[in-house]
Amino acid sequence: MRSSIDLEIRPETEAAPATIVDGTVFRINSGNYHVQTEEHGVVICKLRGNLKKELVYSTSGSRAKRVDSAKKRRDTDPIAVGEHVRIDPDLAMIEEILPRRTEIARESPSQRGQHTLVANLDHLFVACAAKEPQPDPWLLDRFLVMAESADITASIVVNKIDLVDSGEEESLRLRMAVYERAGYRIWYVSARENIGIDDLRAELRDKISAFAGPSGVGKSRMINALCPGLDLRVGDIGYITYKGRHTTTSAELIPLEEGKAGWVADTPGLRQLEFWQVDKEDIQYCFPEFKPYLGECRFADCRHLDELGCAICAARDEGKIDERRYRSFVELSTL
Repeated sequence: MRSSIDLEIRPETEAAPATIVDGTVFRINSGNYHVQTEEHGVVICKLRGNLKKELVYSTSGSRAKRVDSAKKRRDTDPIAVGEHVRIDPDLAMIEEILPRRTEIARESPSQRGQHTLVANLDHLFVACAAKEPQPDPWLLDRFLVMAESADITASIVVNKIDLVDSGEEESLRLRMAVYERAGYRIWYVSARENIGIDDLRAELRDKISAFAGPSGVGKSRMINALCPGLDLRVGDIGYITYKGRHTTTSAELIPLEEGKAGWVADTPGLRQLEFWQVDKEDIQYCFPEFKPYLGECRFADCRHLDELGCAICAARDEGKIDERRYRSFVELSTL
């Protein structure tokens, strides 16, 4: 018999390393983050506490990186739909938020910074109607400038093309041609009659896309047509609500087709995007037709407001830049 001091010493068993997988946040609801992963399908996660705070790391080169301090909790959710994250599927916990490629944001309700509506957005479709209501080019310019400022590809979708006759359609296409000359692709569709929807759906495939525009242009009906079986409720003024468990206060990426790549973003804030995050000095870069003339003005600090030797104004006078689009630039840059 062994004595009490003659005990067998066994090596400690190392804990199995956590399994970390990548995923995309496609729905946020009441602090729950629905993450789509390749390995585990959908995992409903919580956010690790330190990711809710602004961490200040050491900058000393003589010691390992560590947190020196943690500022107060963020005023807005640090995660948006479209976010690429790393999660621990066993703990259902988001461990890391990966860097964003793009984002669409608005001012937070507390007015202490920005609230990101959609992260990693590939394509913003700015929606208007051929009729009922008539297209508002000034509002259209506003949405396009926001997309340009966020470095997001933008296109224009003209819905309700079935409501206009051939003469009205010809006039509409002439008015919209200024955007084609600026480099924007225009889609003429009818969600009600399923005109042009298949081609538009093909454009959305393998991307995170979103629709923005004023009420009444048929955004909800277009999303219904693009995503069969979704059944979003269509309101009299184009306001979207979800049946059953969904509400207009929750953000979500809607799968384009079951089992196929592609998402359509729907968040309440995308319906009325504020202009707050665009610097006035940068608006000149948000009109694609201006780009050949930027840097050609006589004075480096030219504001393009009819200053002497302004290349933008000269191009306008020569008909190379549309007069109305130029006036839209002036309005936006002098707000």
